[in-house]
Amino acid sequence: MELTSTGLHGVPWPELLPDLRPALIVPATPDRLPHPGDGWTPHMPEAPDPAWSAHLDSHRLTIHRPGNHTWYDGPITASREWHRATRTHHTLLLITGPFTGPHDLNTAATTGHLLLLTVPIRLA
Repeated sequence: MELTSTGLHGVPWPELLPDLRPALIVPATPDRLPHPGDGWTPHMPEAPDPAWSAHLDSHRLTIHRPGNHTWYDGPITASREWHRATRTHHTLLLITGPFTGPHDLNTAATTGHLLLLTVPIRLA
């Protein structure tokens, strides 16, 4: 993955997967918990979940969970390559779990505690 932001203080950071698909690494916070039944899985999702949506307007990203409830709304620090990848793939892989920043992400990943969800994304 290409590190493009620090992920400190619970702020999500964009990454590019080795195959150049865009991902957003989302540290756990009380207001962004993955709800059971919302489509989260410990395995790579096959297709985007149509109950979710994401909208990227320059460097502001808004993500809605089922029922049009806002799951994330805020700035992200994304590279030009990441923006290009969202335009190419029209999907965004969300990665979350019991980590609060980049320093404990590896522990959550190696212990199998990450949750994944692919959402459709549209760009302004």
